[in-house]
Amino acid sequence: MPTMTGFNSSTAALSALLPATPKPAVTARDMQRGAKLRLFVYPLEWPYAGQIVEYVEKRARELLKVQCAYLREDTCPNRGFSHLENLRSHCTDVPILYKLLQAAHIEPDPAKADIFVVPFLMGCNAMLGWGHGMHRVNAKHHNAFVRNFTRFAREQLPHFATWPHRHLFLFPIDSMFAPKWLKGSMLAHTGSGYISSKQLDVPVPYLVSLPSASIAPSTIAASAQPRTNLVFLMASPSRNKVRYEVAGQLREARDGAGGGSSWLRSALSSPPPASSSSLRGHGIELYETDMRKEKTMPLSADETMRRMRDTTFCVAPTGDSDGFTQRFYYILAAGCIPVRVDTYYPDLSFGRVAWPSKQTIQWHRAVVLLPPEKLRTVGLLPMLANISDTQIEKMREYISRVVRPHVLFDYRGRQPDAFSAFLDELLFLAKERLPPLDKK
Repeated sequence: MPTMTGFNSSTAALSALLPATPKPAVTARDMQRGAKLRLFVYPLEWPYAGQIVEYVEKRARELLKVQCAYLREDTCPNRGFSHLENLRSHCTDVPILYKLLQAAHIEPDPAKADIFVVPFLMGCNAMLGWGHGMHRVNAKHHNAFVRNFTRFAREQLPHFATWPHRHLFLFPIDSMFAPKWLKGSMLAHTGSGYISSKQLDVPVPYLVSLPSASIAPSTIAASAQPRTNLVFLMASPSRNKVRYEVAGQLREARDGAGGGSSWLRSALSSPPPASSSSLRGHGIELYETDMRKEKTMPLSADETMRRMRDTTFCVAPTGDSDGFTQRFYYILAAGCIPVRVDTYYPDLSFGRVAWPSKQTIQWHRAVVLLPPEKLRTVGLLPMLANISDTQIEKMREYISRVVRPHVLFDYRGRQPDAFSAFLDELLFLAKERLPPLDKK
């Protein structure tokens, strides 16, 4: 039978669960705030976390020939969009667990704990089963969790039956794929829909790995600079038809189809005022990937970020699942205003979407939410034309000052980052949402 007590220190938890590298640093402020959070950490075996990190680092050296800590952006920046880069985006759980074990007060007594963390890197673990040179090296332990969770919880999580709502699972995969048996718990996922009816979800961003030229923080002054282009879209294949609708509208506008749809005739006959031309730009940047080519992406990672920095609005339609997509976070990192077209929850207002870091970020100040119905009936460009220059300036400034820092990770502990926002969510839940559930 597993012990009924957890680790008694950060040092003990870190050394037993994770390798020494790529351990990120935590800000002094997060260390102070984290001390208020009493964290019970289950002593799961090495294959649930440490082996996953070691294997991903090993395969990155073998497949990409990197000479750096692959799961640390500051030492191993994005060199180009690739299958492995896409897989790495689900490893948000790695810096979160490293930082959480350092910042929180590690509490061995379950009766005194605010939150019980299950140190299974479920996001990074998922990528091991998706091919592209990765293999399920921890199959025995993976199967023990997913094939018979009732038995796993009974043997490995002895306090789950008493406090299921206080258990935190790190699952940085889209919410529509969340295991049903975890819906009563705290779930860190990347989807835009709530899993828990009591809103115990802790949505997190994808792990966005930037090219080296884009890692440095943007400045408020840079956010106010005029842009050359009005709209940018990197169109990629998807089963979601909304992506083809957006690309079709932009292609028609870019190519100057005079006949076209009613929305296009309206947009072309009513160009933005001269006073706004230098601020928001006029150009339409549309690039379409070609899966038949060896290099499917028409632009490098560096060039993609540069062009988005020079654009006012960058379109982020949903894809094959309900997550915010990697592009959403690359857009924010570039300081571009995201235009989110959500086909999974088209009728949800800002307040009902499971945005990440809602205690830190007011998302209505940073994002244009375009319902698919308005995309079809009104059109993308006419909708954007109704956004004033003043509003554009405010949104850019807010993205630069608040949003960008809190959706990216600072691995050296120099400034607040995505973990700081994650910690805000945990402290809020521990104080406001979890105590009333203890009485039920």
